[in-house]
Amino acid sequence: MLHAASAVDPRFKALPFLGEEEREHTFSRLQAEAVGGMEEEASNQDEVDEMEEEEENNPPAHNPKQSSALESLLGEAYIPREERGHAKKTLAEVAEDEIKRYRARRPAGQQDNPLVWWRENQKEYPLLARMAKRHLCVPGTSVASERVFSTAGDIITAKRSCLTPGHVNQPLFLQKNLTIPK
Repeated sequence: MLHAASAVDPRFKALPFLGEEEREHTFSRLQAEAVGGMEEEASNQDEVDEMEEEEENNPPAHNPKQSSALESLLGEAYIPREERGHAKKTLAEVAEDEIKRYRARRPAGQQDNPLVWWRENQKEYPLLARMAKRHLCVPGTSVASERVFSTAGDIITAKRSCLTPGHVNQPLFLQKNLTIPK
């Protein structure tokens, strides 16, 4: 989680604290997560797409778009690529391309706010922007660890200062995990 959050932070995306293998593994996990999230969203969109296809398959009685002389002369070459039915890139290819472009871009300055950076660049990197929202929104907190230290402070008092670490762990574990029915 920490590596993914650092990877989508434009200030630290180079991940200098990781080895090359870990760095590549982090970005490949990000790519898989982005693809998985988009596939999930796409499955929800399938119903809408089916309705749009039905509308396209049942055209109106008259065709308002008349073919021009240039269109009839050039045929397939004149029709835009999207309309010719060429295979579109897969989600994995789109995500891989987006990550390559993101990694090639110069890192943001240390004083820049990563959330503002992503808001300004979300159109250029839509998949990664979604990942950034997911990973950078987690607030840093130490409440759980503070509670454990507080409980440990209650257990280790002046009268119990000779307790070994193993003996301190036992009542601490019981205090945090044991529920006694009333």
